[in-house]
Amino acid sequence: MKTRLTEESTSVPLQNQQSVTLKPGKPWPSAYRGSKYSLVSDDDFADAVLKWEQRDLTIYTEPPDGLRRALVLLGKTGGYGSFRVTADNEVLTKIKADDYEHVDEAPINNGWIPVYVGKLTGTLDFDEVDLDPVTPLRKNSVKVWKGFPFHHGERWSVSQDGTLFWKWRDYRFESAFDHPELVSKYETYRETAGRLYITENAHVWVNIPKNGISPGKQTAVGNAIREWKETAEEEGDTATLRLVNRRLVATSGDDDPSTGHFPIHLGQLSDFDGGLIPRPVVDEPSYFQAVCEYENVWE
Repeated sequence: MKTRLTEESTSVPLQNQQSVTLKPGKPWPSAYRGSKYSLVSDDDFADAVLKWEQRDLTIYTEPPDGLRRALVLLGKTGGYGSFRVTADNEVLTKIKADDYEHVDEAPINNGWIPVYVGKLTGTLDFDEVDLDPVTPLRKNSVKVWKGFPFHHGERWSVSQDGTLFWKWRDYRFESAFDHPELVSKYETYRETAGRLYITENAHVWVNIPKNGISPGKQTAVGNAIREWKETAEEEGDTATLRLVNRRLVATSGDDDPSTGHFPIHLGQLSDFDGGLIPRPVVDEPSYFQAVCEYENVWE
């Protein structure tokens, strides 16, 4: 199905167990998060194109119907610029305060204002890179994550005490809900506290170091890695081989892929806690000033 932007409202949790129903075009009152993409102009394409990138690696695809028009109407020059897609398919972007119609409704009225654009329907099609694998995982099994291993998914963390929280710089915001099954799945495969990623198609993946696999799961993870490598080599799946190798190098500490962390697919949110989507509650007003400093900020 062709991906498109739908102008529908969304519900956003706030402090004190409150929530707000947000219409497209309104200031975003929560954490600015999600998979990172950009709408750009490129000499190889006749029209605007959607881009994912990691340093020198760029991959393009056709943008969702209606996205560019929505960005133009919000104040993005030409409709170009970066945006995010959350685990609930919410599209977020930043608009310069001077160009934004509803700046008076935002927590901060200067810099780059986070704005809710609408929701995506369908799955972005990057051809060789599968962002939405349809083959379900067998019970108590995992696979190597073959989607984008960088800038893909909301970046959550599991603490030592089993709390799920979203972190950026010195800000740490817990989910409005409890996620015992999701946290348990993480801890089943990884001994130490760390990150997990939730994509716009509700897939959950995590980095697992060789020396950090939970007892009793070394064989399962090893089998998943071996099966992935054999299949990728047999099918000539160079895109997956290259992306996973990049993740191994980036997480190795010494640019040695043999010591890196494998991206492992744990399943989809529908497998855990009734499909409950984690949603951070921003309880520190200064966060909004920090996130408005630039269109793209370091994470």
